[in-house]
Amino acid sequence: MAPIHVHKQVETAQQPSSSGSIMKPSPSVEAGADAVDLNPASSTAPRIIGSRADGVLRAEKPPGPSTLYRAEFWRLGVQLARRMPHGLLSHLTRQAAKAYWLACASRRRVVFQNVLPALHGDQQAAAITTRELFQQFALKLTDLWRYESGLAIYDLFHNLTGWEHFQQAQAHGRGVLILTIHLGNWEFGAPLLTERGVKLQVITGPEPQAELTAVRQSARARWGIETLALGGDPFAAVQVIRRLEANNAVALLMDRPPAPTAVRVKLFGQPIDASISAAELARASGCALLPVYLPRAIRGYTAQILPEIPYERPALRDRQARLDLTQRILAAFEPAIRLYLNQWYHFVPIWPSE
Repeated sequence: MAPIHVHKQVETAQQPSSSGSIMKPSPSVEAGADAVDLNPASSTAPRIIGSRADGVLRAEKPPGPSTLYRAEFWRLGVQLARRMPHGLLSHLTRQAAKAYWLACASRRRVVFQNVLPALHGDQQAAAITTRELFQQFALKLTDLWRYESGLAIYDLFHNLTGWEHFQQAQAHGRGVLILTIHLGNWEFGAPLLTERGVKLQVITGPEPQAELTAVRQSARARWGIETLALGGDPFAAVQVIRRLEANNAVALLMDRPPAPTAVRVKLFGQPIDASISAAELARASGCALLPVYLPRAIRGYTAQILPEIPYERPALRDRQARLDLTQRILAAFEPAIRLYLNQWYHFVPIWPSE
């Protein structure tokens, strides 16, 4: 596999796992001004399902996506972004995120358990990272609403590294499959490419509401970005393959895949589901596989394009080879997730309970 280059930013939010001062976890861990009670007997503690020999405990599963993730609330956020000063909206959104963090123990438990493996089971660091993650997500939402309102977002960017990797991948003439994860503001990669004359199609799953799916698709279309929401369409994959064969760019999320495309791989030594779609599309089209992520730093977003993931196309006829390729793709993101762990946004459980 090609070497992985992670461009570090000194301006990023503090990563608890990198601190040498983290002490042995105590039942109650201070996270800034507020304390997160980790006592299993507490109502705010993660409820444990069984015991784990690997030391990673699984949280009870909430019912699903938040009821706040609805079309009417999303439209309100977009309207506020269009009418309200960006700094004021960011402040209000962060206050709302803090209230949600305090009030919704089930989501807090889930995030805590999701980040724990990346921190080698350090509960104190996980508690701190959990609180930071909710605050970072508030900023991400504010920026995303601004983007979907149609307002300019280019002043939110700080730098782009690895553009030469995209140019090299595109030069192959077999299409570029841009692979990303729920890290930072992954939606922002699309306008960066369209600004450079690259027409992009984004593969997504359906949103919790059909109306919300339409709202999000319409917002992307204003930026010249086509959305393909994979659902029951049996010909959707054929459309993607044809676009890749025509040397177009297609974007795909690798983590938290829909059940039909999910395969079991490992991340931070723990089993996790990832999308096998990238390997399947590589087998069908011979496209270049290019990992990309966009974290938020103090000076703005930094788009990071990693080197192309190499593979032998004939070997992908074997399913095990496709599984191995999926594992290598996800492993390419592991250093970035550790570095920007408080921007790895998963509010539903990602580690299998069995």
